[in-house]
Amino acid sequence: MATDFKYASQSDLQHYYSAFSQFDAKRQVFGWTLLGATYQDVDTATSCYIAENVGLVTNLFIDGQDMSVRKQSIPSAQLGDSGADTAEVLSYGETEITTENTHNQLVDPGWIIGIQGTDEKMLVIDTASANTVQVRRGFDGTTQETSDYSTDSGLYFWTKLSQKGEWTYSSNDDCLLLTWDSDPGDSVVEGGIDNATYFDQMLVNASMELNNLLDRRYPTPIPKYTQYDANTTHVSSAPEFDAIIIKSTCYLCVANLLRTNNRQEEADYYNNLVTNMDGSGLVDRLNKGEYKLSYEVDSDDSQGKVMGITKAGSMDIIEKGGAYSGEAFDLLRITCTTTGAYGVAIVKVEYYGSDKLFGSEKTDIKVTGGLQHIHGGFYCRFQGSSMTQNDLWEVEVYSETRKISNAESGAIQLTRRGYGI
Repeated sequence: MATDFKYASQSDLQHYYSAFSQFDAKRQVFGWTLLGATYQDVDTATSCYIAENVGLVTNLFIDGQDMSVRKQSIPSAQLGDSGADTAEVLSYGETEITTENTHNQLVDPGWIIGIQGTDEKMLVIDTASANTVQVRRGFDGTTQETSDYSTDSGLYFWTKLSQKGEWTYSSNDDCLLLTWDSDPGDSVVEGGIDNATYFDQMLVNASMELNNLLDRRYPTPIPKYTQYDANTTHVSSAPEFDAIIIKSTCYLCVANLLRTNNRQEEADYYNNLVTNMDGSGLVDRLNKGEYKLSYEVDSDDSQGKVMGITKAGSMDIIEKGGAYSGEAFDLLRITCTTTGAYGVAIVKVEYYGSDKLFGSEKTDIKVTGGLQHIHGGFYCRFQGSSMTQNDLWEVEVYSETRKISNAESGAIQLTRRGYGI
């Protein structure tokens, strides 16, 4: 999948299913074939083996040991001169290269080589004869090329495997090359993608699945929204996804992970937490309007929505009323300017003006203890013993003219018509 977008992180997944790390994408690799003759790795005789059709391998484990540090990449350019030179023109389809050199210790089975001036990659299959190299042509998705500009061309290498445990994977040929001191079939060789990549991809898949489950009134992807953060001196924290979106993504991811392990009953349980035939899942209730995301506008939002609070005093907004009639959307900032109880405490309100939020303000609003007008038809009531200077509230308000995006659809009004007899 090309996208890497996801609603939840692996730390989120840990919160909802702490045992997720038990799943991974490792699988045992079978069908090893020896390439060519044995050659020396310092003081240990090693050979190169190949396994075909193994599936994507970005990590390799042998008898439980992580071999990531021994991975050799296949670069996009030739790395250097092998020390051997061709002694002939290499024709299309020819799989044996004659060299001018006795190539012992110059080119070994498992090396990926090419001829100077060409882009073709060739896998060395055998070097049993002192002056010939057996190759697989057009390796790693390259095209066979004829070397016809010189009869004395250098053999350059792209990747050379020589030390025990070194390995490389060709995604174009879907094959795995490994140097080892015995048949890898006698060991437990497991290949796959690394866990971090695997779990991230599963979260991406779950996020895309969640987008498919949401009804058409929701934009996809769901936008992040500034949530209330009580631990910061700023009332507006960094935007993030709603908890219900994160939770739904994690549940779908867990369900998919469980299915990879043939634990279908458990997978169905977590999937049903998101959506089910009874319509009681998290997404089902979102689609029916029973739940609301932070960015959505409902019929009560003209009365204001307290989004952020920073306060040291005991007073708080406990009631909202009226119907805001100013801008389609505004963010009111209410700040205590004078400490005190009812009748003493004074607040100011900042609102939209001069083409910016908080661009205008109204001051000297005395706190009465009753439902009092703040700005533009928005009323609120404070409750508590006292308010402290710089106590601050942010309240989102939407004009009644603003289109409602979350109209609850759980109830339908019915009437009965009577007919005379």
